[in-house]
Amino acid sequence: MNDKWLGTPPDVIIPSLRSLLADLERLASPGGFAGADDAVIIRNCMLAQRSVPCLMGEFSGHPSIKNGPGITSELFYLDRKRKVARTLSRWYRFDEGLI
Repeated sequence: MNDKWLGTPPDVIIPSLRSLLADLERLASPGGFAGADDAVIIRNCMLAQRSVPCLMGEFSGHPSIKNGPGITSELFYLDRKRKVARTLSRWYRFDEGLI
């Protein structure tokens, strides 16, 4: 797996994340959902889960999870050289590197 932007170049992932943010902000505003005329139709639809890049290890200093073993949410950025990673909600630092 490619580091940093996890295989997606920044010029692709950043506009995608901005678009997602804009849609969510519209949904959060009063009367913000104007429909999704260009939405793809899904038939026989069901909720499912899939694997996404994440980190697993011993947490220390997380604001809402006690210290100890855990798994992060989906990673959007991973830089092995700087020893940092970013999920949607926060930065993580792995001072000892990745195993």
